[in-house]
Amino acid sequence: MPQRALPQPEPGTGPTAEGGPVFKVLGPLEVWNGECRIDPGGARQRHILATLLIYADKVVPVPRLIRAVWDEEAPGTAGNQVRKMIWNLRRRLPDSVRILTEPPGYRLVVREGQLDSRTFETLLHRAGAAAAEERGEEAVAHLSGALGLWRGQALSGLSGAVVGSGGRDLDERRLVAVERLTDLRLLRGEARALVPDLYSLVAAHPLHEGLRERLMLALYRIGRRADALTVMAQGRAELAELGIEPGTGLCRLQERILNDDPGLTLPEPESPAPEPTAPQPPPPAGDAPREAPEARGQDAGSLPYDLVDFTGRRTELDALLALGAGVTDRTPAIVTLTGMPGVGKTALAVHAAHRMAAAFPDGRLYLDLQGLTPHSAPPTLAEALRHLLLTLGTPAVEIPDDLDGRLIAWRRAVAGRRVLMILDGVVDTASVRPLLPGTGGCLVMVTSRTVSGTLDGAVPLHLAPLSEDEAVGLLGSIIGTHRIEDTAQARELAAVCGRLPLALRIMGTRLNTRRTWSLGHAVRRMRRHDLRLRELTLADRSVAAGIGQCYQRLSPAQQRMLLALRTAPAGGLDERTAAHLAGVGPAEAEDALEGLVDAGLLLPLPRPGGYALPELVRSFAVQEAAAPSTRPAPVPLRAPAGGGPREHPRQVVEV
Repeated sequence: MPQRALPQPEPGTGPTAEGGPVFKVLGPLEVWNGECRIDPGGARQRHILATLLIYADKVVPVPRLIRAVWDEEAPGTAGNQVRKMIWNLRRRLPDSVRILTEPPGYRLVVREGQLDSRTFETLLHRAGAAAAEERGEEAVAHLSGALGLWRGQALSGLSGAVVGSGGRDLDERRLVAVERLTDLRLLRGEARALVPDLYSLVAAHPLHEGLRERLMLALYRIGRRADALTVMAQGRAELAELGIEPGTGLCRLQERILNDDPGLTLPEPESPAPEPTAPQPPPPAGDAPREAPEARGQDAGSLPYDLVDFTGRRTELDALLALGAGVTDRTPAIVTLTGMPGVGKTALAVHAAHRMAAAFPDGRLYLDLQGLTPHSAPPTLAEALRHLLLTLGTPAVEIPDDLDGRLIAWRRAVAGRRVLMILDGVVDTASVRPLLPGTGGCLVMVTSRTVSGTLDGAVPLHLAPLSEDEAVGLLGSIIGTHRIEDTAQARELAAVCGRLPLALRIMGTRLNTRRTWSLGHAVRRMRRHDLRLRELTLADRSVAAGIGQCYQRLSPAQQRMLLALRTAPAGGLDERTAAHLAGVGPAEAEDALEGLVDAGLLLPLPRPGGYALPELVRSFAVQEAAAPSTRPAPVPLRAPAGGGPREHPRQVVEV
């Protein structure tokens, strides 16, 4: 299906430069001087000009220009040929075009309105500022004008690593603009008008899950629920050809559509009064005034969606909001959220971040560091830095290639800003220290299943399973309170789910899709340890997968201890009981037990030396002892060996 034409720019928004030529890179490379089209020369000179335009107003070293023309097969005379091509470009272009010789290369000077990609970025910035001030119509107009500048793929017709990389970066920026415009139009109730364009965009970008999600949402809002689910099925088939499953966002949207989630309906035109958020503290006396938010990309954000039925955690949420309100300009505030798999660390962090968004206008950043699925890996440190810089609005061409350069660029980008960060699924806290802001005014929430690492100055916040009332309340919000007529059965179901939000959500979804099931039937299915974890696996969500990853990180002695504890008393145990079950000495037993506590697989009791094994972990141990696992150990966040960044970092909300 051919892609539909994008909207044309508003009058006065296209690239124009009085008395000088206009360069166009948002499509095939073109140069216009008034009504006359200028031929910049043969293919090699076009590659030289394209590279100078990608890095407009920056010095491009001669070696990079050589790579742009010949890649890795440059002749010995390449340097002389580049100089000759620069001379030919100067001769062909009007005298007003300035290509300066500045060691170690050349710099093309571009004035305002002379380069369409610059105009595109300017309109994106204006749209972001308008959206931040809730001027929706103005934001839509700017985004429509920005997308109207495009004539096809950026720098189409030119090849090579240098020009190809620059073109891909521009194409990615175009998709970002499309997503922003789509979101704004969805909020304006234009779902029906968006459907044809979204169908075309999904056909052109079948692996882009964000576009597919927006098409599904638009179809659902105009009453085409079955078509929305068909789009999901087609996406699953496309991804299956690559051996991967749809991401969390698509799967959860499918689940919400199946459940007719009221949160998917179009909000009222007049937004209700916002929920109270943590206030932004005034700057200390004597501080210099901060730069206006419009100049610093106030729309920078990558938070996952907040759960409409978030339940409980009142004490922990109040602690996070108080911490956010107390952030000072002296040092960043850091909090670590720990707990066993499925206890809701990420859900709490994301919920708190949305509540505190107004207090951190310069950026709300989310970075997934876990790589939970078999087909994904955690990002390298270089990949993580690139993602953060892009989210804060740093142009891709300005991000250094080397790790040290990215670290410096990151510290400069975040300095003096009020930024909230969620570093999700951290395995090795030492390896994420370089990601922490170096100045104050920032809040960093680190979620991790282990407390074995430490971050100096961090406030620890350990999450236990929900209380019984909270667990029953969450179950009721998922399946409907009218289905919880037998409170005793609801409490028993919450208990066999370990009072873990993830387990309760999976079981709630099963009850919603199997309307004939009663609570008693669900309880009976969950009573057997050898079947329990099978019931708590649905699509991309699995309690066993989270426990299994923690198990794989244990030492052999800790693994043996966990398997031995499958027969431990349900009421609790001490090191003597553990030593007897595992056939080891008391000292070795204590070391192994403390390691299991650090891994989030064993709960310490209030009494000294007392421990409790969560029943879902016991089920895993029973299953593991019967059929030893062959799952590979996950790879921690690592320093890169030179690999490139992932294009689509996942956004996962652990519940």
